[in-house]
Amino acid sequence: MNKVVLITGAARGVGRALTETFLARNWTVIATDSDDLQMAGLCENNLTRVFHMDVTSDESVTRVFEKLAKDKTVIDLIINNAGLDGYFPLSEAPVSQFRHMFEVNVFGGYRVNQVFLPLVRTPGGRIIHISSESLRLTLPFMPYPMTKRLVEAYAKALRIELKFRGVDVVIVRPGAINTRLLGTVSNIDVASGNWKLAGPFARFASTASGEIGRKLQPEKAAEFIWQVSQIAKPRAVYKINNMLQLKFAAMLPYGLMEKVILNRLK
Repeated sequence: MNKVVLITGAARGVGRALTETFLARNWTVIATDSDDLQMAGLCENNLTRVFHMDVTSDESVTRVFEKLAKDKTVIDLIINNAGLDGYFPLSEAPVSQFRHMFEVNVFGGYRVNQVFLPLVRTPGGRIIHISSESLRLTLPFMPYPMTKRLVEAYAKALRIELKFRGVDVVIVRPGAINTRLLGTVSNIDVASGNWKLAGPFARFASTASGEIGRKLQPEKAAEFIWQVSQIAKPRAVYKINNMLQLKFAAMLPYGLMEKVILNRLK
């Protein structure tokens, strides 16, 4: 019998590449996303089960769970891939804008794990969270790294809890991946609001894309995640395409980094 993987954010980018990678290994893929139009092409493979699922909605996630539970589906692997990026002044943007990023990036995975856990193979199941090397950054106008820091803290705590049930929890921390999400860095819409910090925000936007470094193709990232999924006794964190510069920058005293950032944005 084929193994089963549930992938969130499967419509494009890394999620799409993951779907194709696992299908090539004859896994049954439960491909979920809120973008129905982009999901349409996935229905052509008979090993794919495609579901509309919004990870920010209890009702949406529960609806998919109930359909799978009715079929007595056993899930071998959950990959929490769904993610959202965005840039805005944290001192001015509405709470709803800030909250939405956490709803997708953090609470989405929390919700999916908790709802689908009764279907995960026990023992022997696995949950993978897609993090980001950007979690090392503490920058203005950039809430995304904050969400990834919380994702990793949650995943590590969950990893210990689920050891008692024979389920592994693993973090994959990639560097830049050439997807639409990464493209938001090059297309920051400074004019989207009447920001009081429009000047520094514009200078941040003009330099951000130049700091990305080498971009990994989604297929390479998906292949790496596949390999991690097959490790018998996985460690907590696996990294791919991480920049040494970010690692060194994270070691600098915050006061020094603060001065560097302020000077660049003046």
